[in-house]
Formats: sequence, C-alpha cells, structure tokens
Amino acid sequence: MDIRGGFVLGSRAAGAMGRIVADRFEEGLGRALPRTPEQLARPEVVNALIREYAPAASEPLPPLRAVRLPGVEFESSNCTNFLVELEFENDDPVGRPLPRTAYVKLPCRDLGTRAFANAVGFWEVEATFCERVAARVPIRVPRVYAVARRGARFVLLLENLQELPGARMFINRDMAAGTTPERARQCLRSFAQLHAAFWGWTAEQRDALVPASLHTYLAPGGREMTRALNAAAIGPAQRAAPDIFGAEHAALFRRATEKWDALIDAWYGGPLTLIHGDSHLANCFEYSSPEGPRIGMIDFQGMHWCKGIRDVQYFLINSLEPGILAEHEGELIEAYLEALEERGVVLEVEEARDQYRAFSFQTLMVAVTSIGLGSLTERDDTLRTVLRRSVAAIERLGFGDWLSEL
Repeated sequence: MDIRGGFVLGSRAAGAMGRIVADRFEEGLGRALPRTPEQLARPEVVNALIREYAPAASEPLPPLRAVRLPGVEFESSNCTNFLVELEFENDDPVGRPLPRTAYVKLPCRDLGTRAFANAVGFWEVEATFCERVAARVPIRVPRVYAVARRGARFVLLLENLQELPGARMFINRDMAAGTTPERARQCLRSFAQLHAAFWGWTAEQRDALVPASLHTYLAPGGREMTRALNAAAIGPAQRAAPDIFGAEHAALFRRATEKWDALIDAWYGGPLTLIHGDSHLANCFEYSSPEGPRIGMIDFQGMHWCKGIRDVQYFLINSLEPGILAEHEGELIEAYLEALEERGVVLEVEEARDQYRAFSFQTLMVAVTSIGLGSLTERDDTLRTVLRRSVAAIERLGFGDWLSEL
C-alpha cells in the first residue's frame, strides 16, 4: 500500500476505533446512541430521537405510545436496516396521515466494517444528506424523521417507502438480472432532474450545503487514501476473479493509480453538480404519480460534487447487460442530455461521451476494491456480475487509450 495513503487511512482508522471504544463506555453510562434494534425499539428512545434530531426543514412526528419490532430486516453491506412499527398517542395535530412503520438504519455489527466506514466517512455523508439535503432535492427520496450522529454511531429514522402507492423497491438481485433500456431511460430522467438543480454551483455554494471535507477524493488526504486503497485491491481482486479480472486488466488498473492525480483533476475539474454517487438500479425505486410511474432514489452514502455523467455511466454499466448497453448506450446518453436541456442545462454530446469514457474506470474501481478488499460489498454472484460488466465497458469504450492520452 502507498505509504502516504496508508498513513492517512491508518490514522483515520485509529481515530475511528477510539470513537467506537468511547461509544461503548458512553453506552454503559446511558449516553450513547442505540447500537441494536432492541435498544432503539422503545417509545422513549424514538420520541427523544424525533424531538432532538428531526431535520430543521421537517415537521416532527407527534409523540409515540409504542414502538415494536416486526422482525423485518433488509440486506445491506455496511448497515443494520430494519422496520419498526409505530403507534402514536394521538392523531397528527395538522391532519397529516401518520406512518404505520419507519425504516431504520444503524451501523452494522461487524467491527472492521464499522471502523472502515468511519475512516472513509460514507456514513457521515449519508447522515449529512438526510440532515441538510434531502428536503432540497427535486426527486423523490425517503422522508427523514430523525438523523442523529454521535461518536462513531448514527441513527437514521426514515420513511418506509413500501407504504407509497405503487411503490416497487429494487434489490441487488434485480441489478444483477439486468434492467431494460426503457426503465434505464426513466432513471436517467430522474438523474437529470437531480443534477440540473445543482448544476454549476460555485465552490462557496457547494461547501455551504455539502462541505468539501466530506468529499472522498478532494478532502485533505483523500487522493492519497483512495490511491492506496485502489492499489491494494488489485492483487486480491485478480486472485479472487482471475476469469474476469485478468492480467491485462490489472496492468491497466495499475497504470490508472500511477496517473491518479491527473485522473482526479480530469474527473473533478469544470462545472460540477450534486450526484448520488452509487446510482445503480438497487438504489432506485419506482412509485406512482398523477403523471404515471416515476423513479426516486435511496442510500446516498456516495453523494458528492462531481460531473453528472458519472451517475449516468455508473447506472448504465452496472445495471444493463453489456450487449444491451452497447446497442442502446448512445441513445440513452442523449436521452439524459435532452432531459438536462429541458431544465436549462446544456451539455454537448461529444463532451458527455468523453466524460462517460473517463468515468467508466470509477465503475470498475468500485467493483475491484469491493471484491479485492471485501469491505463494502458482499462477495457473491452479484459482485462478479458487476465486475464482468465493468471490465466489458472499459474494453468497449477504450478507457486504456483515453488514459494513455491523459
């Protein structure tokens, strides 16, 4: 591992472990955030969370009489996600329909993943989205009832989207099965709606909403840490999936880490917008509206300031089979550009295609670090599918030639 990057990651991990230990001490004194579903599922705990940690832009839920665990949990690579049933003391004073359930996210139980998540900061990013950004985005996202951060722990108390009329949630198996160009076009329209709302903001505007200190690549130490993580993943990923990630792909990956500063400058120079950052099918959901089916988004752990096309290529490469994508890629990119233009943002086709090609490495990068380091995603058939699609994309798009010219 790169020495400077290893030092950055090591120092962050050490700080994270210190906070984790401190949390257990605070728990013994009754001052920590809940660690388990059982600790959370009490009316006095949830009422305190809503009272103290409801986002400023929201109308807090009224007091609860009872909170129950129905035993419904959801897959996650780094969180404990589950439902709670809510029983309110009274009807809502302003006549709102009250939720029957809430979706809760807590840190996962695995100590190594908890330390890694705190060191890299993606839990803090999602909490920041829920606290500051969710109420401002123009697309449908879960309503936030409470968001709390303390030490190395967090609690997100969110809307259960299954209560929405016509809601359909997608999961990793749906992504692995592959979606259709028609559904992809729907998702890209939502991406354009999100991106257009923040397109071209100044650095001051961006920092006021989502601080630069949370940017995975541009925060102090971010370049060094991400380069080190990527370099460390190459060998293990090749050993784990030699039939997909061969020697020629590993060599290209090493070349990219050697040009890391130039890559970061290319990815994050010029007009930026707010992107989801983990925009595959399993982080989208479908719901009914008066105008017909619409697409919303969940799980904003990867949110950052970037070029909007990054969300586009990440979705398309991850979520469509390579043959289908190759046939429809151009028209889908143009559909996104048309949706942007409808909202007053002009991005030329050739520039968009060049950005798409440049960012294709990020999709491969996420797959390689996940399978190589085993920290963020389950090592299963879904991950192998994503790796296979990512390798096919960089070959088809000629990322290696683009990198040689950088």
